[in-house]
Amino acid sequence: MSQIKKEMMALVGACVSEGTKVLAPSEFNSEFKKIITAKFDIFNEDSEEKYDLIIEDKPTDYIKIYQKLNDKGVYITTAESLADKALFENLSKMFYIVLPYYYIEENKIYPLVFASKKPHPTADIIRHRSDFVENTYYYHTDIHLASFVMPKYIFEEIKNFIKM
Repeated sequence: MSQIKKEMMALVGACVSEGTKVLAPSEFNSEFKKIITAKFDIFNEDSEEKYDLIIEDKPTDYIKIYQKLNDKGVYITTAESLADKALFENLSKMFYIVLPYYYIEENKIYPLVFASKKPHPTADIIRHRSDFVENTYYYHTDIHLASFVMPKYIFEEIKNFIKM
C-alpha cells in the first residue's frame, strides 16, 4: 500500500474523529504517530471494543462495522470510483454522512469513502490535530479539505446516493 494512500485514509479519519480508539490494519500504525497533539489506541485485531475510527482497505460487512463504531464513529474505506453508487447507497442506509474523497498518485485519481455517524469530514475537521501533523509526504489540512471537492458532473451523478 502506498504512503499516500495510508496517509489519506488514516489522517483524514483521525483528524475528524474526536476519539482516539482506532481499528485498522497494522500497516497504518505509524501514520497515527504523525499527529503530535493526540495519542491513539490502535487495535489491529477486532475485539469487543467500540471504536472511534475503523479503517478497511476494502469494504466488508457494513452492518458489523456500524455496530462496532461508537455514536460519533467514522469509517474509512476504498471505493471503486468517485461515482460508486452501490457502495454509497449501501452506506447511506446506516451512516449520517457518506462522502467520496480522493488522493492523486502518479497522475491517477484514487477514490476513498468517508462514512460517519455524526462528524462531517470538512465542517468538523479538528484543526488542532490536522494543523499539527508532522513528517507527512502528502497530507496537510488544505489537501484534506480539497480532497472532498468534486467536479460538478460527478456530484450531479452521485448526489442522490451520498449524504452530506
